[in-house]
Amino acid sequence: MEDGTGHAEKMLGLEGVRVLCVEERPGELVVTAETTRRVVTCPSCRKRAKPHDRTDIQLRDLHCFGRPVRLVLRKRRWRCATKGCVRRTWTEKIRGVVPRQLLTHRAGAEVTRQVGQLCRSVASVALEYGVGWDTVMTAVVRHGTPLVDDPHRVGTVRALGVDEHSYLGATASHQTIYATSLVDLDRRRVIDLVEGEFNRWPRQAR
Repeated sequence: MEDGTGHAEKMLGLEGVRVLCVEERPGELVVTAETTRRVVTCPSCRKRAKPHDRTDIQLRDLHCFGRPVRLVLRKRRWRCATKGCVRRTWTEKIRGVVPRQLLTHRAGAEVTRQVGQLCRSVASVALEYGVGWDTVMTAVVRHGTPLVDDPHRVGTVRALGVDEHSYLGATASHQTIYATSLVDLDRRRVIDLVEGEFNRWPRQAR
């Protein structure tokens, strides 16, 4: 009899988990799953560990059938029974689940696409996924930074346009903050946004 692990890996994009149940709740689907790993060695002494208990974490995953999905993932906590080992208990790690984050890895990548490619506001995406503004912005920084830093992202630019504008108005604590947009004129695409006024950049940076 199949335990559903293979189907769960395809459905959730997570290795070594199986779906226990799927419930339809008001405004969302709740997927409860658990890890299936049975043999684990202690990270300190490398002896075989024993199951201790399970702890539930709740994550937001990709939408399913147009509805938000809440993933309740029952992770195993393990313990080392080897005498003299400094390691007591620990919670297993799952590829695709970032510790202390409320979004799965693939959900984080999707909210980044929504904000970066589709130009949606962070607040609207956060509302749609049922998380806070900070959660979405953290995901955007984590997933978006490697994309921005990719040296192949821009390619060859033959005609560069520069447009500076006021980014944040002056307040009692700071002066007006300016930003300069760098535009590939041939492709009509913004390729970078840099803080500061272009005419105040060091000459070697121009």
